[in-house]
Amino acid sequence: MDKRRVGIIVAVVLGLGILGYFGWQFFADKAAKQKQEQADKAAREADIAARKAAEEEARLAAEKARKLLYRANQFADSVGIDTARYVVRPKATKAQIDTVLARVLTEIRYGKKPSDLAFSGLKDKLDTAWIHNAEAAVTSKSLASLSAFAPYNQLVDYYNRIRQRKSPAASDSLRLIRQTLNFYRYINRFDPEQFVLVNIPTGQLNVFDKTGKRLLPMQVIAGKPDRQTPCMTTYIQNIVMYPQWNVPNNIAVEEMLPRIKRNLAFLSSQNLEILDDKNRPVDPEKINWKTISADNFPYRVRQASGCDNSLGLLKFNLANPLAIYLHDTNSRDLFNKTTDRWRSHGCVRVQKPVELANLVLGEEAFDDKFMKECLLHQKPQTLPIPKRFPVFITYNVADVDEAGKLRFYKDVYGVE
Repeated sequence: MDKRRVGIIVAVVLGLGILGYFGWQFFADKAAKQKQEQADKAAREADIAARKAAEEEARLAAEKARKLLYRANQFADSVGIDTARYVVRPKATKAQIDTVLARVLTEIRYGKKPSDLAFSGLKDKLDTAWIHNAEAAVTSKSLASLSAFAPYNQLVDYYNRIRQRKSPAASDSLRLIRQTLNFYRYINRFDPEQFVLVNIPTGQLNVFDKTGKRLLPMQVIAGKPDRQTPCMTTYIQNIVMYPQWNVPNNIAVEEMLPRIKRNLAFLSSQNLEILDDKNRPVDPEKINWKTISADNFPYRVRQASGCDNSLGLLKFNLANPLAIYLHDTNSRDLFNKTTDRWRSHGCVRVQKPVELANLVLGEEAFDDKFMKECLLHQKPQTLPIPKRFPVFITYNVADVDEAGKLRFYKDVYGVE
């Protein structure tokens, strides 16, 4: 066999080998490609299925959250809460609905901060675990057990009865009741075992426990319309026995100064003394009163302690920057002689100072003799209290009385 034929055979064999290799490679690549395409398709189908499952799960979760929100809003509406603020769009996610649900649950239990508060001196104690455990919180049993405070529950009943009426008068009544309901919910933020509640329009003070039991009802005299008692949340810091009265500057220059200039004897008749800027007594006879005016009064007026002191024999210091406190009075007969309960300069005169002091102190520190004897030449004495005693001064025109009857009181400050 010649070399040429051998070369041809070798070339043919090589060509067939190469062709076979590339053919095999082609079919192998094609099979691999088909396998990969099948795997990719399966992965895409699995991804689509997983996405659809996740979307369905999210839809079901959002639907469940929406139902919880609906139930919460139904309850909120029944206790006088404006639920228009807690509506979500149709495509809202569970997270978005949960945020709104937490807000409405917060208001259901803890209310909103009243807009008329001039000072807030108590710290919130919100149960955030309850708020964020919505499924447990929105059960009928949980919602129904939120408040054991009797006046609140009585007001809720009246609110829902009046809602059945359709009249402008009913609408205005509902508005006033809603304000009081919100105030009672707001008290829950502080979880007090007992607290003092002064309601200005009623001219009353009550000490309540957590169930709404009235432990010590009494009359008060609050600020007159042009010297309004401000609303606040605060606490009793201490009690002062035989207090002195540091006369507010506006009272000193507007009411006392003209009388002092007419007759210096006014000072001694009212047991008043003049102090300089270093708190030292000044002899009024040595003051050139002709040069003194409301714009030029470099002194301070203080009334000495005693039976005739305007603060009476007991003063309850409240934590606040507005110089507002509770106190006894040297005009106790006003509680019997007049129904005008709005005649002070802003502080609150209480009808039963001894009983209130004993309750706050947790012991019978004073008896009936204390008010009757009124010992002479006593210096002020500060009595510490066992713990801070919460005080709420509010302006609720609508409320329930001791008998649980709905009452609408006079809007003495004309704010409603």
